[in-house]
Amino acid sequence: MYRADGDTSTVLGAFDAERLVGTVMVGHDGHRGWVYYLAVDDRMRGTGLGQRMMAAAEDWLRANGVVKVQLMVRSGNDLVLGFYEHLGYEDANVQVRSKWLIQPTN
Repeated sequence: MYRADGDTSTVLGAFDAERLVGTVMVGHDGHRGWVYYLAVDDRMRGTGLGQRMMAAAEDWLRANGVVKVQLMVRSGNDLVLGFYEHLGYEDANVQVRSKWLIQPTN
């Protein structure tokens, strides 16, 4: 596992013999931790790599004194919601609001 640490955040990377196969970005505000992005190579899905990446992110947060971790998943992304439910994450019954500061070009 590779780490690129900052004061309040890190990026963890997992490699097989030749290439990067998983990443997770994690950070905290001194109290609450956030998992920003977890990505696993399609060929590695179902191998437990995602679970190991999340465990590493949680371990990093614990080592930094963080007592709670949160993450966001888009509504309707049932596969990913199921993955996190399997890991013990539950719906926090909150809404996330956003505002585009620069209009996206599509």
